[in-house]
Amino acid sequence: MRFLYIGPFRFPDGDAAASRVLNNARLFRDLGHYVEVLSFGGKYRNEDRISNGEYVYDGVKYSITDDIDTHSWKERLLRYTWPNPNARKIIRKTIHKYDVVITYNTSLQMNLFLQRVCKKHHKKLILDLTEWTDAKETPGGKWLPVYWMNEWNMRVVQKRFKNIIPISHYLNNYYRDSFNLIIPPLISIQDEKWNVFTVINNPILVSFKGVRFIYAGRPDKKDLLENLIAAMLRVLKETDRIQLVVAGVSSEQATVYCSEEVLKKYSESFVFLGRIPQYIVPSYYHISDFSVIIREFSRKNMAGFPTKMAESMASGCPVFINETSDLGMYAKDGQNAIIVKDYSVDRIEEGLHRILNLSKKQIDEMKAVSRSVGETNFDYRAYIKNAEEFINNLR
Repeated sequence: MRFLYIGPFRFPDGDAAASRVLNNARLFRDLGHYVEVLSFGGKYRNEDRISNGEYVYDGVKYSITDDIDTHSWKERLLRYTWPNPNARKIIRKTIHKYDVVITYNTSLQMNLFLQRVCKKHHKKLILDLTEWTDAKETPGGKWLPVYWMNEWNMRVVQKRFKNIIPISHYLNNYYRDSFNLIIPPLISIQDEKWNVFTVINNPILVSFKGVRFIYAGRPDKKDLLENLIAAMLRVLKETDRIQLVVAGVSSEQATVYCSEEVLKKYSESFVFLGRIPQYIVPSYYHISDFSVIIREFSRKNMAGFPTKMAESMASGCPVFINETSDLGMYAKDGQNAIIVKDYSVDRIEEGLHRILNLSKKQIDEMKAVSRSVGETNFDYRAYIKNAEEFINNLR
């Protein structure tokens, strides 16, 4: 069959969403299907250009519509009132070429359009769903139409999809009446970045001898980086054997979480890297002892599933977490994770002390288990059989 995979991501490597789409596309490609990606944002990579002028990444052809990388207020307004006009135009012209359309986290208006056009042309339609935002994560909160439209989309329009790929059991249970295939964030364990790690020459990191933690990403309103830092500051009064590396937040942005004076005092304990290339992130996981995922028990965090969990495991880095979403299915306390009961500063501090009491041998053993979990639970090849059954029984 011929698949068209579309959505508001930046294929092939511009964001976490693109990573999910890529590895899901690899699933269907390895099953012998043709997969083409229509990315609403991102940039073409020169190295992906082939002789006929098209762009192909790892056997997957892709095109970019320039629908989401907007800057002016007018463009942003249009994104909510009439989103993805370029993508719609392309889909109308090319829908006859495909048997199945997979749409990733598309808006109310786009979903209505896709349901209509796929029904008209007798095409199968699949929703790839990875999130359900709360009011506080929506522009204007619950008082503006953006939130109302999203709720209508989640509660009414998406219930009409017959086939869904939810990222979590939370979403799977909510959309229980559709035909579903649960797929967590995936990686390809054979990709070079999970096997050939870049040497990190940062002097502060090289000279450190204690337990290193890493947070990778932008906290936004989902990750409680401020609670982690507050707990670490308590521990730093007793020992300097902990270090936090933050990839995705700059030193200037770090003042949101603690004062400049504190940052200066603990300049070797808190290392803020700012944004770094995606391909080098696994190397920072690899030199760290634990990655951190501390989150509130919100609807957004229960419905979603952090990509950084799969990336950390693939890099052989255990996780320091409180349980949200399906994390507890893969994180086993004392084996490849240290799990705290909640996201409070007190519980995080307790978890830090527990980690500091681990020997190097114990941490190395946890690293080995983490890598094994990455290979067996998050490599896309582990889901090929389930994906085949799903595709063979589409409604």
